Amino acid sequence: MPVVHPVIVGIGQITYHPEEHPDTPYPLQLAKRVVEAAAEDCGSRAVLSRADSVTVINMFSHAYGDPAGQFCEMLGIGPRVREYTAMGGNTPQWLVNRAADRIARGTLSVAILAGSEAMLYAPAQTRDNWLQDIGGSDAPEMIGDTRWGSTPHEMLHHARYPLEVYPLYENALRAARGMSIAENRAFLAEYCARFSKIASENPRAWFRKARSSVEIGTVTDRNRMVNFPYTKYMNPIMNVNQAAAVIVTGTDTARRLGIPRDKWVYLHGGADGTDRWFLSERDDFTSSPVVREVASACLSMAGRQIGEMDLFDLYSCFPSATLLQAREMGLDLESLPPLTITGGLPYFGGPGNSYTLHAIVEAVERLRKAPDRFSFISALGWYFTKFSAGIYSGREPGRPWDRKGRDAVQQRLDSGRGPGLETAPKGTAAVEAYTVMHDRRGEPDYAIIAARLESGKRCWAMTEKDPELFRAMEEEEFVGKRGRVVPGDGGPNLIAF
Repeated sequence: MPVVHPVIVGIGQITYHPEEHPDTPYPLQLAKRVVEAAAEDCGSRAVLSRADSVTVINMFSHAYGDPAGQFCEMLGIGPRVREYTAMGGNTPQWLVNRAADRIARGTLSVAILAGSEAMLYAPAQTRDNWLQDIGGSDAPEMIGDTRWGSTPHEMLHHARYPLEVYPLYENALRAARGMSIAENRAFLAEYCARFSKIASENPRAWFRKARSSVEIGTVTDRNRMVNFPYTKYMNPIMNVNQAAAVIVTGTDTARRLGIPRDKWVYLHGGADGTDRWFLSERDDFTSSPVVREVASACLSMAGRQIGEMDLFDLYSCFPSATLLQAREMGLDLESLPPLTITGGLPYFGGPGNSYTLHAIVEAVERLRKAPDRFSFISALGWYFTKFSAGIYSGREPGRPWDRKGRDAVQQRLDSGRGPGLETAPKGTAAVEAYTVMHDRRGEPDYAIIAARLESGKRCWAMTEKDPELFRAMEEEEFVGKRGRVVPGDGGPNLIAF
């Protein structure tokens, strides 16, 4: 009896620019189009009626009472499993890995995975509050981890959202690499320009204009500083209308449905993990155990080395996300291969939690044309919190799909111990990581600081609102700088330098 390998057999994606498509539909209508395109792509309309699982990825741009159920009604199908996911950029790759497990076990035949956002349809209030109204009493039941990414104490100090946290990693990583602020600014601008060029060559990208490193790195009225050291053009673009879908099945079902062999793209490896959930529990801001462990497990399962990967799409919400992943995987940051095949979230577009589904579609398209190549896809949730990876190829694997070691990966991640947290610190503290956040006029607004006390414990702090200090923090290296920290009186802890 032949081994059943999980394969992606159908793909679809769409980017709906308002100037090209003034009739922008609701997100599930966009999702319906890409699922139908995926069925057409694999050459078997019967694949939809054979689906026993349909999963809709969490959406920010519209609230549905029963997203998966409504979606199945729109498609005219009745799968036994209808799911809606929790929030997290790791979700698409996690879903593919999960579907592959079930297909290999024989408990799943055909899985449809779809993600969509129509942010430029969404009312302004929805767009502006997309992170604040998740998980209310009327929210649909979700699969996956629904925990918020920050503790109340971290949120008190404005470590609340990705745009406030990833620059903490960037500044810490810059200091660890021994780069000056000017050197780092030039490095980031050139790095982002390479992503922008890739997006400019992608007809599905939201921004199809290649921006130069000077344009990206220079602060102007149009390109204000947002979250030091990131300018606006270094931040992800979430106000997009984009949707993608994949159909996953087994080689046995693909044969029965008559899906041509040249449509099959195999999964060779897959791994998932969760780091210690909260930032306060992490060892530092210059490493990521979950990336290191999960990437290693994924490569080991595929029987491959990182140098054998021909294509990468490392989750790219902010430069530090991609750079730290690359560093943990053993890639040289001074001579990186292209780390995106789409153009990345700031240039291709970041449709909420479903960006990586677009990366998977792009990889499948390329691997069909060059089946002996290998692609490494990664996906991140929150702040290096939830991480998933997958390895794809048009070449048939030499071994069955079996993720036997995944429990050991999570056990190692759970066994780590952070530095401990002091919530009411007092005394001398050295800056471990920091950022300066700017308002919509580009003016410095507040600083977020993680610091280490002389005891070695971590503390969170903010500064008084001092424009001169904020300017100094963007011109001088503050990582390692010592200050005096005092407990907040019902508010955030304060540090003075």
